Amino acid sequence: MPFTGRQKGIGRPHLLSLRNVAHSANDGTAVFFISMPARLPPMMPPRPTQLAWMLLREALHDGDLAIDATAGNGHDTAFLAECVGENGSVLAFDVQPEAIRSTRARLAAAGLDHRVELCQQSHVELARHASPGSVAAVIFNLGYLPGGDHQLTTTSADTLTALDTAAGLLKPAGVICVVCYPGHAAGAGEAADVEAWMAARAADGWRVAKYAMLGTRRPAPFLIAAVRGVSGGM
Repeated sequence: MPFTGRQKGIGRPHLLSLRNVAHSANDGTAVFFISMPARLPPMMPPRPTQLAWMLLREALHDGDLAIDATAGNGHDTAFLAECVGENGSVLAFDVQPEAIRSTRARLAAAGLDHRVELCQQSHVELARHASPGSVAAVIFNLGYLPGGDHQLTTTSADTLTALDTAAGLLKPAGVICVVCYPGHAAGAGEAADVEAWMAARAADGWRVAKYAMLGTRRPAPFLIAAVRGVSGGM
């Protein structure tokens, strides 16, 4: 079976490591060592989105509520809908009509549309659709819509507002995954702002880890993931 990040069990050691990390950097973020699954081809580490899926697959269970804060073409939305099972639900947000249409079509083709509420709104509106402490996991896949207008991107201001809101919606031990794209014009500053936000959460008792490729010719996409403290600290 090719590696996709969808397989159950692959991400469990990494989620447990993130929840129980013992070593930290000076800013409170985790020193997080990733072991690659045996089925992964040599020299082909997982993409950030695949690693996010590995973590989310283990964090989500039948009956959970999950949020895709950036629906895009619906890949993450459909994955979350698989993870939450027949008794769970997903909220998916995007401001672009073409993203909502693409996501709706993908969900319908997979027979998952009944598990998802599509919201053509900014992710700053998360709190209008979920109550505090009700959400098991949230994913942000930042940047622009693949195949769309590259000038229409997520922004630091809205992303940070949405992250603040998402943090308040999470259950204790809930997970936030953010895939950042520092290689495009608006992405570098946004990625730095997300890292700073995550470092502040780490200082407040969250478990935070960053996964990134080193030695690339241009800034590579990276995943930064956080598990909310059991005490629920913000």
